[in-house]
Amino acid sequence: MAELDESPAKNSVNRGAVRLAEGDVEGAESLFREAIAVDSKNPIAHANLGYVLALTDRHTEAIDESEQALALEPERTAPWAHIGMSRLALGEISAGLSALSQAVRLDPRNHFAWHALGRALLALGRAEEAERAWASAVAVRPNDVDLLIGLAVALSVGGRTGEAVHILHRATAQAPRSSRVWTQLGVASLVNHDHGTAGEALLTAIELDPDDLDARFHLALLHVLVGAVDEAVTALTVLAAGDTQVASEARALLARIDNPPADPERPGPATPDPSG
Repeated sequence: MAELDESPAKNSVNRGAVRLAEGDVEGAESLFREAIAVDSKNPIAHANLGYVLALTDRHTEAIDESEQALALEPERTAPWAHIGMSRLALGEISAGLSALSQAVRLDPRNHFAWHALGRALLALGRAEEAERAWASAVAVRPNDVDLLIGLAVALSVGGRTGEAVHILHRATAQAPRSSRVWTQLGVASLVNHDHGTAGEALLTAIELDPDDLDARFHLALLHVLVGAVDEAVTALTVLAAGDTQVASEARALLARIDNPPADPERPGPATPDPSG
């Protein structure tokens, strides 16, 4: 097996990685296939092609390429993570979780695998297992903001919102310019009935990213909860005009809000979703 530095595929693999980083998935795939054509035993080319195929929902092909990468270099962990995600997408839950677990066993610092494992467990309704996965990940990557957010979401879903807020304060210290972190802190604080912290966090998120729709929706929800209905209706009406998930949530909340402009009925406000 030729190392990448010695492989005739090196240039194509490197160019493919650049294309992928730029968001050109089709161009990246072409270059990874070109790399395999000139060096069929290059594990990095097979692993990267497997990732691209998984990204584009060709999961059976993705698993095949990832398994070829592992046959060439068994200690490589990324293919295990890609296999896990593809098997989950194919509905092979046990096999998918097993592959992701193998990835983190081989490399406890594998951010992608830990995050995928936690998200999968949470989506399956296994919040306690998701929490344990993210806690294990944070133990080895204590400054990884995505993992901190994941742990906080799992804690919130499990009803431990106070702990979630503590984790998210820690995340804001690590990434003070991340609107996503501040939005999650705002959502968790809403669930924790701390309206002051929620308002400050959500306003900070919007200041950092005026197009953060989640932050704008949850700020409108906060306005409902504190009785500022007119402000809430104004904000929600703007959000409801789109075709995003947030727009759908905004329309649903408008239908339930106190005294909307076209409806004098007074149904109660919605409850915030801790998963953001």
